[in-house]
Amino acid sequence: MMQRLVRMLCGLLITAFALLMVWMNEQPELSQRLELDLYDLRLKRTLPNELDPRVVIIDIDEKSLAIEGQWPWRRDRLARLVEQLVDHYGVALVGFDMTFPEADERLSRQQLVNSVQAQGQAVNAEQLDSLISTIDPDRRFAQTIASRPVVLGYVFDRTQGTVGTLPVEAARVSEFNGMLPVPSASGYIGNLALLQQATPWAGFFDNPSVDADGTYRRVPLLQRYQGGYYPSLALAVFMALMGEERVTAVQEAGADSRRQALTAVDVAGIQIPVDAGGNVLVPYRGPMGSFPYVSASDVMAGTAAMETLEGAIVLVGTSAAGLLDLRVTPLQNRYAGVEVHANIVSGLLDERFYYQPDYVRGIELMQLLLTGLVLSLLMPWLSASRGTLLALTWGGFLIGSNLYAWQQWHWVLPLGMALQLLIVLYLFGQFTGYFFETRNRRRLASQFGQYIPQEIVDELNSGGKKVDLKGESREMTVFFSDVRGFTGLSEQLDPQQLTRLMNMYLTHMTEIIYRHRGTVDKYIGDAVMAFWGAPLEDQSHALRALDAALEMDRVMPRINEELAAEGLPPIAIGMGINTGVMNIGNMGSSYRMAYTVMGDAVNLGSRLEGLTKFYGVPLIVSDETARHVECYRFMMLDRVQVKGRAEPVTLYQPLGRADEIDRRTLALAERFNGAMGAFQRQDWADLKQRLDSLTRDDFNPQLIKLYQERLAVYRENPPPVEWDGVFTHTSK
Repeated sequence: MMQRLVRMLCGLLITAFALLMVWMNEQPELSQRLELDLYDLRLKRTLPNELDPRVVIIDIDEKSLAIEGQWPWRRDRLARLVEQLVDHYGVALVGFDMTFPEADERLSRQQLVNSVQAQGQAVNAEQLDSLISTIDPDRRFAQTIASRPVVLGYVFDRTQGTVGTLPVEAARVSEFNGMLPVPSASGYIGNLALLQQATPWAGFFDNPSVDADGTYRRVPLLQRYQGGYYPSLALAVFMALMGEERVTAVQEAGADSRRQALTAVDVAGIQIPVDAGGNVLVPYRGPMGSFPYVSASDVMAGTAAMETLEGAIVLVGTSAAGLLDLRVTPLQNRYAGVEVHANIVSGLLDERFYYQPDYVRGIELMQLLLTGLVLSLLMPWLSASRGTLLALTWGGFLIGSNLYAWQQWHWVLPLGMALQLLIVLYLFGQFTGYFFETRNRRRLASQFGQYIPQEIVDELNSGGKKVDLKGESREMTVFFSDVRGFTGLSEQLDPQQLTRLMNMYLTHMTEIIYRHRGTVDKYIGDAVMAFWGAPLEDQSHALRALDAALEMDRVMPRINEELAAEGLPPIAIGMGINTGVMNIGNMGSSYRMAYTVMGDAVNLGSRLEGLTKFYGVPLIVSDETARHVECYRFMMLDRVQVKGRAEPVTLYQPLGRADEIDRRTLALAERFNGAMGAFQRQDWADLKQRLDSLTRDDFNPQLIKLYQERLAVYRENPPPVEWDGVFTHTSK
């Protein structure tokens, strides 16, 4: 008991340590890594893996670079790309996963002069200035996007540098009670003022929330710069679709009323759940290629499929390796950055985002507490196999409930710490259990080994034929014996005399059982229970049991002589033997186990021992035992239905081996068998004659009296014609 309490206390201390780490948000790096891996695993196993045609990626791929020239392209080419997309293909919106911070000055005055002169024309300075103004690439691009639904991109910088111009913020810091807990920037690389002023929508495409392993799992929807909050590219695209230029932050008061907890970002009444840092988990649809890709060169040439682009949201980006816009994601190590934004836009359209609820910390603490209590309090009381089953069952419950919350509610619940605690407690419980149990078994074996049958000890120590202690069904023979009148006998003796009497008696009985290769199951006060046929299989189990019982009957006079020599009273015993299928194995409880037999056949053996006092014989065996021992001769005693058993059984008294029985004993047995035949036929006159004859020959007076009493009853109240001769015993 003390050992189990120590194991329980250690398990609870381990649990308390895990709870403290989570409460203080100080999980070890291994736990954080495991949590990320488990998130990736859930994500991969539940991907929609369906192409989303609503968002199309215009890819500046290797083909486009080969046809249109190296990147960056002149702004007039980009203007033509936008015109083709909006005017010719009828796309809903164009978003650029790129920024244009500086003026496009690649068209110099000398290049234009050379071009005009090459055509044989003359141009003066005034005409040249007018021509350059007309074909300025930046102005051309600005004019194009000003009249079309275009969202530009930019990046925030952490080095306090500023290039270009930012768009108008989506929200002001002054609009909220305290600053939102979102990433803060000290600089930016924006777009050329001419371009940014042409459209109200733009979003950042940098990601300051990349996980420690460099993987894109989450992206902030907002970043703060000076007095404003600015949207991400995907959020800006969604705002443009909804015709919104402002967002609202959904906040809840934290423990400190001066601080606010950000829970969602509201766009046109649609609330997008975010974590404490304003991030959304990227709702990946599948591996790279989950959105249609169209080469930019095909769009500019007008050869792209109309049905692919018409009405679609398009994001202009690149998958070309040389342009360095490939990211590490939970799905692939090389994943186009523009498709990350496409996944977020798709999730915004469907309002499909996995997120952690506000009370996720409480859920994790409850998981750990329950895991610790279940394993710490139950494992010390269970066997190794049952402990393993408990750990597997509880682990399955944790994983199953976690997956249910993921699928049904899109909740991302932590699982790593709970599984680690489960594994640690399981290993701790199994190791300490093995250590304590091994030590206990050695101690118990040294103290109680004398009660274990020698055959079991030899088998276990030799490492030979395996002895299965787990339990099995096997045909065996069971033996019961009991001292007649033991209660009255014990009242006549003092405790020391009674102990001496029982020790002498049980020692002789046990020696005989062991000599005939039997196993002493237990001593029940003055009773002895033994069996044959286990742990070693023995085809002669019934014969050995019968030999042992008859030897016990033969040695009883000698035992009584030894008792008389010590001034102790003589004793008489009754014995019962039955053969049948029994359950054999280590049985009991977690407190105590015993190698024993159980079953209906065992119960019948006990009933037979109790019936010996009714028939005045020292030993009764069942018909099943008699059938297994052909070399013995038996005398039928009765056909009865014992208490607690529906099927009748025929009772026999063994007379001895066929070649050892004297003629008189055999003749008397044959005469009584004849009387039993008359009893079964209901021939009461013949039965009376045979009983009277046996009485004159001094045959078992108690048995004769029993049948004389039945004869008197049946003559007055005859049994029905269909009576099968079965007598029902109503007591044990």
